[in-house]
Amino acid sequence: MAAVRTGLLAAVATWAIVVLPALVGWIAAPESSLGWFTAVSVGSALWFVGHGQTVVGDGVAVSVTPVLLLLLDVYVTARFARRLFATQREVLPASRVDRTLARVLVPGFVGGYVVAAAVIAVLALGGPVGPGLLAVAGAALVPLAAVGALLLRPDDDDAPGFVRAWFRRGPTWLPAVWRIGWRGAGVLLLLGAAVVVARVVLTVGSVVSMQADYRVNLVGAAVLVAGQLLMLGNAATWALGFVAGPGFSLAAGSVVSPVAADPGLNPAVPLLAALPEQAAYPPLLLAVVLLPVLVGALLGRWVDAALEFFGNTRARFAAVATAAALAVVVVLALTALANGALGVERLAAVGVPLAPFVPALLAEVVGGACLWVGLALLRERRAERDAAAATDGRGDADDDDDADDDVDGADDDRDD
Repeated sequence: MAAVRTGLLAAVATWAIVVLPALVGWIAAPESSLGWFTAVSVGSALWFVGHGQTVVGDGVAVSVTPVLLLLLDVYVTARFARRLFATQREVLPASRVDRTLARVLVPGFVGGYVVAAAVIAVLALGGPVGPGLLAVAGAALVPLAAVGALLLRPDDDDAPGFVRAWFRRGPTWLPAVWRIGWRGAGVLLLLGAAVVVARVVLTVGSVVSMQADYRVNLVGAAVLVAGQLLMLGNAATWALGFVAGPGFSLAAGSVVSPVAADPGLNPAVPLLAALPEQAAYPPLLLAVVLLPVLVGALLGRWVDAALEFFGNTRARFAAVATAAALAVVVVLALTALANGALGVERLAAVGVPLAPFVPALLAEVVGGACLWVGLALLRERRAERDAAAATDGRGDADDDDDADDDVDGADDDRDD
């Protein structure tokens, strides 16, 4: 029961993250004719959207997951799960911890979370949009991700024994590569976020002007800004689509890529004022695809610094390629959640086209990591040749000195 109760509390905590701002926004707009329960219902629907689920109402579907909200929910849920697991480890015999964790604690925690999701779904039905039955079960994405983040750690003493055993059955370099791959995913997302921030800074006048057009009070403006900040993670994945080459679209028929920009007609969201105007770009801008290559090279450097392969070139390439591929897979999973629908017709498909994006980003990051290893091998072999040449040179010089000494000795003998 402790696991179920903790799962319920975790769901309530993540629900409060979106419902409280919704209520604040309702209080800040006294002229609104909507009641407080509608604000709760809208916040409850947003809770499902933040869990990677689709909500529908009046023929309008919303399936774009706010990535930062999703990650925040996973973090909060992981804190509850960590406390649950730590408490149970203190009272259970060591021989029963792994079995209880796998058969009782994790299922109970996830089950309690899903039960809370069912209650939240009922609350969402009072608003303009609501989740379906599949969304209730799909909300388990967050507790499963939180539990996975806690338990899938190869070197953590708190990880179950079967997890550590699984990592030990793989290559010796797998634990280090696992950590580096997740770190690389963070670097890729930071790269996308940096591109977004740079673009917003360059167009801050247009963004502020559109924000002012809403004519809301200070609290309403704060809620509006917070809502846009939650979409920064989505914008980061879309920016990665740009730097990888395929680009992204925010409306049907639109595209923003290093080749050209045609943003089309978009909603009046201040952040979208940072989108470029319609234009064709010079071929030189395609150099942005080198940025993911550099991230791959950075991952290769980290793997080389963390591990010693003792001349095993095949294992070295396999390790850096695995780290790079893991980073790309994590980013692609978040990108798939960041894509989706924000409405109908023009807004029915928002985000990065995955079909060209997957091979492009994978080739660039893995290629950069392997390129780093190739250059490192060339440097190492050149250093070995230089060292061997220097050794041979010293050996020849020593032989010449010995020969001169022998000649001098023979001359001395003749003089005697």
